[in-house]
Amino acid sequence: MSAGGGAQVKASKFSRGGGVSQKEIHLNLTPMIDLMTILVVYLVMSFSADPATLANSKDIALSNVTVSSEKPAEVSVISVSSSALLLDGKEICPVIVNPKDGFPDFPDSVWSGFFILPLKEALDKVKDNGKAIEAINPSKPFKGEILLHADRALPFATLKPVLRSAGNAGFRQVKIAAKGLN
Repeated sequence: MSAGGGAQVKASKFSRGGGVSQKEIHLNLTPMIDLMTILVVYLVMSFSADPATLANSKDIALSNVTVSSEKPAEVSVISVSSSALLLDGKEICPVIVNPKDGFPDFPDSVWSGFFILPLKEALDKVKDNGKAIEAINPSKPFKGEILLHADRALPFATLKPVLRSAGNAGFRQVKIAAKGLN
C-alpha cells in the first residue's frame, strides 16, 4: 500500500511478461470511497419514511383516496364558513367566535351533547327522504353520502361536531371538496 491510500499493482504491457519493462499503476481508492459514502447517506435520507409511515401497523389498512373532477350526483352539501353552517344552501346555525379561545365555534343553544342538534335534525329529514325514495325506487338506494365544503382556515375542532352530527344522522361516507392545484 502506498501512503495515498491506493494499492500498487504491477502490470505488464504483454500478458506473458517476456522481458518488457513493467509499469506500476497506482489506484487511489479514497475518492471512490468518499463517493460511495455520499451515495449511502443520500439513499438513507431519501428512503427514510415520514412518521405517518413509520407509525403504521400491519394490522391497519389505510383507505384509498381518489381525486375526481366530476360533480357528485345527488348528495347533500354541508358548507361551513367562518360565519355560518349551511345544509344544501340553507343556513342551519351561525358560527361564532368562542370567547374562551378565540376559535370559531357554534352557539351553546344548538349543542345537544356531542353534536349540533339543528344539523342532525335537518340531516335526519334528508335521510328519511332518501329512504322513502329507495322504498319507491330500489335502483336509487340511500348511500349515506355527504359532501363537506369547509373554509380552509377553520380548525378541525370546529369541523369535528359537524362530522359527528352527520355520522349520528346516518351519513357515514363524507366526501371533502378541495380546490385542485391545477
